[in-house]
Amino acid sequence: ARVFEADTLTVYAGFIDALSHAAVPDPDDDSDQGPVDDRSNPSYERAGIRTDRDVRDQVVHDDKSVAAHRKIGFTTVHAAPRGRMLPGRTAVLLLAGDNVGEMTLRTDQAQMFQFTGASGVYPGTPMGIMAQMRQLFREADRRMQVEAMYEQNPAGMSRPPSDAVHDALFPVIGREQPVFVFTDDVLEIHRALDLAGELDFDMVLAGAYEGFDAVDQIVAAGVPVALTVELPDEPDWMDDIKQDSLQYLIDNYDPDTRTATWRDIEAEKHNLEAKQLLARREYLGSPARFADAGIPFAFATKDVDAGDVLDNIREFVKNGLSKDDALAALTVNGAAVLGLSASMGSVERGKMANLVVSDGDLFEEDSHVRMVVVDGRIFEISQKNGGRGGREANGETAGRN
Repeated sequence: ARVFEADTLTVYAGFIDALSHAAVPDPDDDSDQGPVDDRSNPSYERAGIRTDRDVRDQVVHDDKSVAAHRKIGFTTVHAAPRGRMLPGRTAVLLLAGDNVGEMTLRTDQAQMFQFTGASGVYPGTPMGIMAQMRQLFREADRRMQVEAMYEQNPAGMSRPPSDAVHDALFPVIGREQPVFVFTDDVLEIHRALDLAGELDFDMVLAGAYEGFDAVDQIVAAGVPVALTVELPDEPDWMDDIKQDSLQYLIDNYDPDTRTATWRDIEAEKHNLEAKQLLARREYLGSPARFADAGIPFAFATKDVDAGDVLDNIREFVKNGLSKDDALAALTVNGAAVLGLSASMGSVERGKMANLVVSDGDLFEEDSHVRMVVVDGRIFEISQKNGGRGGREANGETAGRN
């Protein structure tokens, strides 16, 4: 056993990423998007329908994103495949291991769905994607029923058709496996909720950009959320203005301002700036609104640079999210969303040895991750060149306890 002097340190349960591309590097090419003979009826692969694919086929165990996520406290990630409409099956990975097998904690965690159309072929639009989803589910449901009838009494029946794409949906149809539906805006949130209700599958709403405009609908649906930690870019003009001046713009915002003559241009400019500020604050306040509404949510880093994650969560805290709720979104809520509460999410006897050790409150800007423990494997993090929260951390040594 190793003993550490920890009287000035803070220990957290290992952070859990509810949906991530950690260990899943972006492919160098898009070779599956070439020309086809019939654009209205492409192959499933060309259409971006890969329900039969395991994300572990894309995982690179020593990809730089693994260390980058670990250095900011993540010990476990829900790895999402890259692709289009239905890119494949997800898996839960530990961020330690000398190969993909050692990293794998759970396979076939969920199916992944997103409103990303195929290029130049059907389905390429949101309407086409939703129509294709309905067709796939109904055909998979029909095949399940035919298979059940055949198994019960095959006499006089032809052997039921079978293919990997539809067969992979059987656990979803049987509600044995959820679908993580990634949404980029409030319209996609409404579409996702409609599809889940119509096709009767268990859904985790992922991304949930602009979720502040759909809080009531999410509450009514009773679905958990894997909430993105991505933030909109801050306009350049904000960099040169003090905080009290920004508040002055907001306090003097007039939604009825009109530009009648050139004399009104300056007032209109300030009004547009105030509108940008209000929209940004509404976005930053989204996690706090979710918490106040009782929506169970965990944080997800899909499409977010690891170096921005802790800073972005700190921005959420500055805009109303309590530190307790922020920590829950990184730990116990992530475990609950993934069905892993029995083994992780809190520091308890008998649970997996996944820990984060920091030199202070990680939701304060002057604190840093000093050590991460992944299933008993210790990674000591050095913070060189003033790395904040792991952003520029470039030293790491590993060992066993």
